[in-house]
Amino acid sequence: MSLAGKRPQTAHGSFFLPCAAGEGDRAKRGGGGRGSRWPSLRPRGGGWSAFLLAALVAIAAPAIAKPQRVVSLNLCADELALRLADPGVVKSVTWLSQDPRNANLAAKAAALPANDGHAEEALAYDPDLVLVGAFSDPSSIALLRQAGAPVVKIGAPQTIDGVRRQIRDLAAALGEPQRGEALVADMDARLARVAVDPSAPPPTAIVLQPNGFTVGRGSLVDEILTRAGLDNLAARRLDVAAEPQVPLEVVASLAPDVLILDHSEETAPSLAEAALDHPAIVALEPRMMVVSLPARLWTCGGPQIAAAVERLAAVAAAARARRATP
Repeated sequence: MSLAGKRPQTAHGSFFLPCAAGEGDRAKRGGGGRGSRWPSLRPRGGGWSAFLLAALVAIAAPAIAKPQRVVSLNLCADELALRLADPGVVKSVTWLSQDPRNANLAAKAAALPANDGHAEEALAYDPDLVLVGAFSDPSSIALLRQAGAPVVKIGAPQTIDGVRRQIRDLAAALGEPQRGEALVADMDARLARVAVDPSAPPPTAIVLQPNGFTVGRGSLVDEILTRAGLDNLAARRLDVAAEPQVPLEVVASLAPDVLILDHSEETAPSLAEAALDHPAIVALEPRMMVVSLPARLWTCGGPQIAAAVERLAAVAAAARARRATP
């Protein structure tokens, strides 16, 4: 993740070092000696020296600048910022995060002004932090930086460990590292409760996305399937990476135990979703389990992936039971 434009940890750099330099200047002018009203800062086991040193450290410690006017121009950044920032800090989010069919925090996002992901919309709030995504318009990012707006770009994690890093990085940018650690700890606790027997052969599975795409090796979804106790056939049998298209004939020939439809929960019909509603899918149901998983659970790299693992672990258990039934 690029943290370009990230605000400094302290409001004016290190508070203690300039003060120490100032004391050196006074010494050159004859201060700090006998008769000076400025006592020496050399520790002598207590007294004024120890008191002043403690005071300087105490003053320096809380000087952490937190962004107070955050605008997000990316769906995944919307959700993480809403989870991590204080109420009122996030000033605007994308309209995508307000759609309950495709977003995890739609009710919370709906209370905020929506944007279409344009730099001009963000600058209207005089932001002290703008969040963008890996695929945000480069010209918009350049305009934001030219205008002096600090920009943080979140990526598209391909592993669960990458999700942890992204949460921590954004939490640090928002000045909320402890909340980031709490979010990671909660996600990890949920993942740890998913028990998978490594000695039992995992049920085979394949994911079918809109437009007939699937997910191969080296992807976040592939790791989610593995953590849930499923064997991703696209990664092992087809040996494909990223998100290639796969014909329904290939899906049928692979004969997975589980076919996972990656639905966006759209209500209006679309050509992209048509592949998931194809009659061939219905015909496959007697031969395999056909289940739907909301795309919002694994489209973004956030703590909601724990819910995806939990749901798929239940599916894997059902598939093992079905396979064991004569």
